[in-house]
Amino acid sequence: MTKKIVKGALFVCLLYVLYAVATSVVLFYFPLDKKGEAPPNVISGFMGKGDSSDRVLLLENGYESGRARMQMIQEATDTIDIAYYSIAKGKSTELILGALIDAADRGVRVRVLLDGISHGLRFKMSDARFALASHENIELRYYESFKIFKPWTWNNRLHDKIMMVDGRLGIIGGRNIADKYLAKKPPKNYVHDRDVIIFHAPQNGESVIVQMNKYMNELWNHPYTSDPFSTLSKRQSTKGKEEKDKLTRQYKTAIQENEHFVSPSMNWMAITTPTKRVSFLHNPIERFKKQPVVWQTLIDISTEAKKSVLIQSPYVVPTKEMKGYVPENMNSTANWTLLTNSVKSTPNVMAFSGYLDLRDDIIKTGVRLYEYADKHSLHAKSVVFDQRLSAVGSFNLDSRSTVLSTDSMVIIDSEEFAVQLTEAIHDKIDKSTLVADKKKKIDTPKDEKKEKSYRAILLNALSKVSILWRGLA
Repeated sequence: MTKKIVKGALFVCLLYVLYAVATSVVLFYFPLDKKGEAPPNVISGFMGKGDSSDRVLLLENGYESGRARMQMIQEATDTIDIAYYSIAKGKSTELILGALIDAADRGVRVRVLLDGISHGLRFKMSDARFALASHENIELRYYESFKIFKPWTWNNRLHDKIMMVDGRLGIIGGRNIADKYLAKKPPKNYVHDRDVIIFHAPQNGESVIVQMNKYMNELWNHPYTSDPFSTLSKRQSTKGKEEKDKLTRQYKTAIQENEHFVSPSMNWMAITTPTKRVSFLHNPIERFKKQPVVWQTLIDISTEAKKSVLIQSPYVVPTKEMKGYVPENMNSTANWTLLTNSVKSTPNVMAFSGYLDLRDDIIKTGVRLYEYADKHSLHAKSVVFDQRLSAVGSFNLDSRSTVLSTDSMVIIDSEEFAVQLTEAIHDKIDKSTLVADKKKKIDTPKDEKKEKSYRAILLNALSKVSILWRGLA
C-alpha cells in the first residue's frame, strides 16, 4: 500500500514537472508574431523644438543616488509612488524605509509596488512587509505573485525601477533598493549602475512624469497585481508595529546625528540640466510574450542615427527573435560602440554564457566592442544617439527585457545631458578591454587568457549549450 502511494505521488510530481516545463519554458520558445511597421522619422518624434519644463540629473554615483531618493522622500507633501523589482536588507534600505514611514506619518500617501517573486521581502525582510502593510497611509502590492499552477506567469516579471514624488520629481534607471546599489562603502557584490532624476521645475506645462504616473497607475490597478495580505493577523500586526518602530527609531537617530545619507541638500534647479523634451517608453503589460515596444523603438531610432550610437548594457544576448526586428537593409552610417561585462565582471552566468556563444555574431556587425575589466560589475542600461538623444532605464539587451518583463526607459533630448552620459560611459570604457572593431578581434580579455581561469572555462562550456535557456535568461 505504501509503495503504491509513493509511486502515485512520484507520478503526480512527474506530471507536474512536465506541465511546468511545457508552460513556463517550451511555450516561450514559440516565435512572437507581433512585429509592427516602423513609423517614419522616429527620431524627430523624440526631439523638442524649445526648452521643455522637465530638467534632468545624471546619477552615476550609487551613494549619491540613494541620497537623492532620500531627499525626494523627505520633500514629499502629497504622494510617493514606487515600482521596483526588488528590495534587499541593508543599512541604506532600512534608512529609506524609515524615511517612507516618516513621510506616511506626516500624511503623505505612499504606494509601493514590487515584483511578486523577486520583491525581497522574505526571511530577514519579512517584518518590513508587515510594517509597510500595517500603516494607514502606505499601500503595498505585488505584481504577478507566484502561482504554482500557472507556470506561464513565472516569466512575467516587473523589472522597472521608478519612483515619483508629488508629480514634480521622478527617478528612473537600473538601481533597486539595496546596499549593492546605494552603499557608500561598496560591498563585494556592488554594481556600477545609473539613474536619472526628472525635475518638473515650473510644475506647469506637459511633463514626462505624467506619463510615468499613468504607467504606474496601470500597473497598480492591473488584474495581475494583488495585495500580499487580505488582512493582517494579530501576530503580523504586532511584528509590523515592532518593525515600524525600529525603522522609525533608526531613521530619527540618523537625523539627530546628522548622518550624511539622511541629510541631503540638493538644489534641484541648480544641479539639473535643461532638456528640449523627455519621453517615456515601456513594454505593454501582458503575459506570455509581449510586443517588444522598447526594443523596436530603440532599433527604429538607431536606423536613423547618422553619426554615432553608444550603448552600455550589462547583458547582451541578441537572440534570433530580437534580430528579427532589425531591418535587413539597415545600412547605418553611424559608428557603433558597445560596452558590456566580461568573464571577470559578470554577475549573471546564464546570460553571459549566451553572450559568449553569440559574441562572434556581434563582432560581425562591425560594432566597436568593449568588455569591462575593473572592480565590481556593470548594471547600467543606456544608449546615446548622435550625441543628442539619450536613453536611460531598466532595459537590458536580452530576450527577457525585450519580450518577457515589464521594462521602461526615458528618452532625453538634450545635447548637454548626452555629453554627460557619454563621458560617464567612456569612464567605464577606459577600464575595459577592446575586444573587437570593424569586424575584427582586437584582444582577448585578460581573465579569458588565464589557463587556470575556472570561471572562464565554466562560462565557455555553458556557452555551447546556452541555446537551451538564453531566450529566458
